[in-house]
Amino acid sequence: MVRNMAKYRILVSKDGKNSSWIVVNNGKLIMNPIKKDLEGTKLKRYNKTNICDKCREMEENDENEITDKSILYPRNAYKERDKIGKETGRWLCQRCYTNYDYHKRADSNHGIIKSLSNRRMGSPNPNSGNAKGDLGEDLTCGLFEVNNLNKENDNYIWPIDHSRHSILGILQTRCKWYDSINRCWMTGGLDRDWCKNFDNMVYYCISKDGKIVERIYIFPKEEVVKRQTIKIMKNPSKGILWYEKYRVKDEDVIRKVNKIWKEINKYNY
Repeated sequence: MVRNMAKYRILVSKDGKNSSWIVVNNGKLIMNPIKKDLEGTKLKRYNKTNICDKCREMEENDENEITDKSILYPRNAYKERDKIGKETGRWLCQRCYTNYDYHKRADSNHGIIKSLSNRRMGSPNPNSGNAKGDLGEDLTCGLFEVNNLNKENDNYIWPIDHSRHSILGILQTRCKWYDSINRCWMTGGLDRDWCKNFDNMVYYCISKDGKIVERIYIFPKEEVVKRQTIKIMKNPSKGILWYEKYRVKDEDVIRKVNKIWKEINKYNY
């Protein structure tokens, strides 16, 4: 896994007629690049103009203007989804993704209510991703003494998972069961978290049978937004990897975590 992003070149057309190159180097835009800037870049394309589809739509309706924030590039390009989570084929900038996509969905929508009903009633499928994610959030609440805002607001698309911790700030939770075939804990889709409001991500590595929390990591947001995947090897063959400096090794904390885990994870005990 690489920590730094590749260097990209993107052909952008703000007016839909005239085009110009921009270079994206580790998330920073280089406008009007020279030949040297373009060297070693990879071509990236999202749509015909590489401009946010929502911004373009708003411009046509005289509601907004196309700006540099409308340009689609890694860290500023998100797949739009409809109210039931299906991809629409359109691409959004971070601003429009935050304002118009997941966080603005109507909670009264029948499909969403149906999908969330078991979670709200406290009876989700214990093997589902949602149920496992809920356990991780409950573990964070118990360990760090913060509140679960999804439950408090009865809204499982709430943009913030937990109330603020006095030291660690706003926490985001991820937990992953051990993959014995690939001998690792691996989580993808981190780009969905890039635009969320949090300071640190608590990452729990759970045993294959779900009974033990084997490891805990606390990743600052600046590390999370560098990557789309976290892959933690159980027995790495090469040196110390990037994530090890964020590992919690205090044995008292590990014991406390597993005590809380046993109390909340009744399905596996």
